[in-house]
Amino acid sequence: MLHFCHFSQLSEIVLFWNWPKMCRVGRSRGIKNYGKGTDMRIVEDRYEGELQNFHLALRLVLREARTRTIRLYTGLTDHRIRRLWQRYCGGARGLARHRGKSPHQASYFIRSVRVRQEASVLAAAYCAYGLAREEQVPGQPDAVPSVVMGMQLSDIFDYYSAMACKPAVSFEHAVFLSQCLRDGHELAVRRCAKCHGHMVVERFPVRDRWCDHCVAHRGARQTPGG
Repeated sequence: MLHFCHFSQLSEIVLFWNWPKMCRVGRSRGIKNYGKGTDMRIVEDRYEGELQNFHLALRLVLREARTRTIRLYTGLTDHRIRRLWQRYCGGARGLARHRGKSPHQASYFIRSVRVRQEASVLAAAYCAYGLAREEQVPGQPDAVPSVVMGMQLSDIFDYYSAMACKPAVSFEHAVFLSQCLRDGHELAVRRCAKCHGHMVVERFPVRDRWCDHCVAHRGARQTPGG
């Protein structure tokens, strides 16, 4: 069973388990004192990239990301992702492994007030991290998925999950939202004309649109006795 500890600790644990084997292999290849003294540098360039990929893959697995999403941001093969799941997460309670297609309908983010509001929170964070831009123009070059982008998406989803008691947007939908906002063909990020907060809207001309919070507040003030 996987215990939910800090991800950096997981990387250290994995390296601790594999270090003796790495030392034996190094010495068998004629590298003297392999793993001793200053030679034991786990952040060398040849290991750093692999550890980052593994670190991110574990984070995405714990967020119930699909294999395609993990492969897209880490570059790991499907076989390595399956082995990672089976070895470290196979017996974890309450952790599901989703199969099938990833979310692909942008209308999901505007179909209800709650989802629209929570998507707007994510959009504001994406803009702050540079993963999305207000008034994105369709057809502009899109950022290439990378380990750094995957880490940022994970961090943003952690903040969002901590703010929402029961998040209405899953991690897979959050990743899809970032792709929709970068693409700019169906959804866009705009500012509320009243409070100037970020909001997710459909991509067509809208003038002086208010966010759901301001609309609800205005309706409450106009109601007799409100």
